[in-house]
Amino acid sequence: MKKLILLPILAFLNLEAQNFSGSWGYKIDGDEITVYGDKIQNQNNGGRTGTLKIAVFATNYPYSGGYINGYNLFERTLEPLEGGYYYYDVSKSGWCTYPPSGRYSITILLMEYISYDYKIVDYITMDRYTSF
Repeated sequence: MKKLILLPILAFLNLEAQNFSGSWGYKIDGDEITVYGDKIQNQNNGGRTGTLKIAVFATNYPYSGGYINGYNLFERTLEPLEGGYYYYDVSKSGWCTYPPSGRYSITILLMEYISYDYKIVDYITMDRYTSF
């Protein structure tokens, strides 16, 4: 009987424990964007993540989870992380792809390659709108 109770509980556990930690932000200077933050961590006890990706999106409304509909301004891949390890003092720069003129909510996404696609595993939505 205990096995029958335990199996349904395990199905609802989220084993993905990759996340942003600390302060995160971005800076746009002309055509270049820099994304920076304190830490990306894998809080799992073992195993390793899929390939990770940091992306910056501009959306019409503040993002609050699920599918994201907006403009991808920048993305950069990171090597997988072993369980218990982290990236510290993250800073990634590159060309910024501008959205059409207007005001947008900016979100920094942490994505992981899982089952043939990148999935959003964490995000930080900036407090203010940005004009382009």
